[in-house]
Amino acid sequence: MTSLHSSTTARQNAERHQPKGKRVFKTFALAALAALFVTSLTLPAQAQFNPFQRSGFELTDKDIELLVAAAAKLYQGETAEVGTVETWSNETSGNTGAVQLIRVFEHKGLTCRRLQHDIQVSKVANTFRYIFDRCKTESGEWKVL
Repeated sequence: MTSLHSSTTARQNAERHQPKGKRVFKTFALAALAALFVTSLTLPAQAQFNPFQRSGFELTDKDIELLVAAAAKLYQGETAEVGTVETWSNETSGNTGAVQLIRVFEHKGLTCRRLQHDIQVSKVANTFRYIFDRCKTESGEWKVL
């Protein structure tokens, strides 16, 4: 116990004797991190949840708009059959994709659709594949599970 107490006391003394600039910088850095965290809590939910974002994989806002429109044709309509594919392409970014309805099912009494997204980013050789389940809530809104 004595060595732990003396170690803590030594660290506290060292911090007290740091040059004022270092203490101010540490305080400023902690305040900036806290402000950044608090600000992130106020962002809209959609901005916080972008399942298509990962390192080296960038979709433009227009790409997302096209992708969402293609997917909506598959999960909002009652007539789309399993295996139906909708494609999208953005000439500006060079990114393209295909969305396929791969399953229709019920989950906890909700109507659901499983969609497979195959996305080709213009500057990346490999195709990215994502699979999402969307279910229609009681209010009629489709939500990602």
